[in-house]
Amino acid sequence: MALSKKVTSPSEVNRSEYSWEMMRRLLVPMVLFLAACGGANENSESKANSQQPTSGAVASTQPVEGQICADLGARGTSASQIELECQLMPDGLYVWRPPMNDPAQNSGAQSGLQTVFGGGHECDPSGPTEYTSPTGDVTKFAYIYPLGGMIGTHITPIDHIYVYYPGAMSTSSKPANPAGTYLVTAPADGRVISVEDFQVGNNYPYPDYRILIEHSCNLYSVFIHVGPLQGPLEPIIAEMGSKGMWTGSIEVKSGEVIADESGQPGYDFSTFSDKHVVALANPDSYREAENWKPYTSNPFDFFSGDVRSQLEAKSLRVKEPLGGTIEWDLVGTARGSWFVKDSNGYRGLGSQGASFDNHGKVAHGYWDTHLALAPDAVDESAFIFSIGDWEGCPCQFMSFGNSVDPATIKKSDQPTVIELVDFEQVNADGSRMDPSRPTKGYRLRPGTGVVGVLALQVLDDNTMKVEKLPGKKASDFTGFSDKAVIYVR
Repeated sequence: MALSKKVTSPSEVNRSEYSWEMMRRLLVPMVLFLAACGGANENSESKANSQQPTSGAVASTQPVEGQICADLGARGTSASQIELECQLMPDGLYVWRPPMNDPAQNSGAQSGLQTVFGGGHECDPSGPTEYTSPTGDVTKFAYIYPLGGMIGTHITPIDHIYVYYPGAMSTSSKPANPAGTYLVTAPADGRVISVEDFQVGNNYPYPDYRILIEHSCNLYSVFIHVGPLQGPLEPIIAEMGSKGMWTGSIEVKSGEVIADESGQPGYDFSTFSDKHVVALANPDSYREAENWKPYTSNPFDFFSGDVRSQLEAKSLRVKEPLGGTIEWDLVGTARGSWFVKDSNGYRGLGSQGASFDNHGKVAHGYWDTHLALAPDAVDESAFIFSIGDWEGCPCQFMSFGNSVDPATIKKSDQPTVIELVDFEQVNADGSRMDPSRPTKGYRLRPGTGVVGVLALQVLDDNTMKVEKLPGKKASDFTGFSDKAVIYVR
């Protein structure tokens, strides 16, 4: 899906139109050069809380599992006597769910995968540590967008790949493809331990699920935005009902069909393993939200033979690792992910969930306090300046002429002043690329119109002073003002 018109400046971002599919994926990567703020249907907005919630507070009303909540960290007991906690979901919404771990005791860097995902049961220490089947018919894949993208509200490098199929999405009157056209399959033996229904939680007009598979104590896979559950998972739909969340244990076999993606073709796929722990500058920044981040793995590394070769051929990336990476933190430099000091790291301030103004086209949420400076997921020669709140917009820019590599910005007693520009995707011959038909190894080309200035000063290994000046040029910067903000790892 594409935006209604090309966005060329932050002011135009706020006037662009968005579709259901754009909101479903928090922006399709292939229109990343057009997009900066992902809109949402007003009915799917989480309710922003005007007061900072207190972690561990008691819910003021009886919570309902799977329903939207307002106070992050609040706890309560459902009518069926299930202990629930208000948690941040991967899509930015606050939802009542059974506690998975105690953030006061566990750190994503120090706790094992079982603690992060296990939900209180024993995992299989002798289960698969590699994949033995693809996640579907790879020959039908159109392309794969790799790990590490910075797109719209995904300010920091993304921990999943995007699998895309050819063809349009479904409409209310016409399905995109006959049922069974694009099937999703389990990549290895394991058990499904959690399913989330985004149609219920986010009020989507079509089936949309998140599936967590535990293959062993050392390997977990996650599918996000897959269609109707199939095979052994189909009974979950009735069991879940209006709750929007299911936890339990259902065995699945390698290659077994678990969902049908024919209606809205395309999904997210993540692999988490202790085979490779990501060198994050400060893993504790993810302790209160997305504490699986340190275990983010390149899915291609877990396939072998022809399957791996086929997947690599579908990837838009041409440089190793072909599955991409999120490992960009470089201590002592500006490169990597940053969070406003005292804003709870990746979780954000906790005073609001994901909220969108469909009329003003401004998006606010936990990402407001995020900042990332890193190479693009496909074109590693292009450096992206990904900003959580640029005049109310989650935006991505390049430096003028792509002249600033954030790895070269080191501790200094003087700020580095960067002029920011929009950018576009181009084919190998320099012609403008059709974002609906991306070409393998495409490049990013910076624009020439300066949209503003970013002033950075690395104070020490994990502290940086930042000031955003929309609509200004480098010559307008005379020093930090009282609007400058301290970011930390």
